[in-house]
Amino acid sequence: MTTGIGTGATTGERDRQDGYAAEYAATAGQQAAFFREQAERHRRQAEQARIFADLSHGEDGAEQNRRAERLETLGRHGDTMAAAFEARARRL
Repeated sequence: MTTGIGTGATTGERDRQDGYAAEYAATAGQQAAFFREQAERHRRQAEQARIFADLSHGEDGAEQNRRAERLETLGRHGDTMAAAFEARARRL
């Protein structure tokens, strides 16, 4: 039996496609949440590294500043990935 919309897809095929789309959207939403959590964790770690940098002297302080910068970069990456997965979830 066809759906009559000119796609030639049967009702069963359409149901499978709809089920796949729903599962894909749910998985994309889970991935977005994961990356948001990672981004927040990296931001907290960067803040801690900045505090340690302020308390440290010389090379130790410089290393903590570099660590904070790397963690902030990872946080921004997490935000970017979360936004991409959120967009995928909305598209479906």
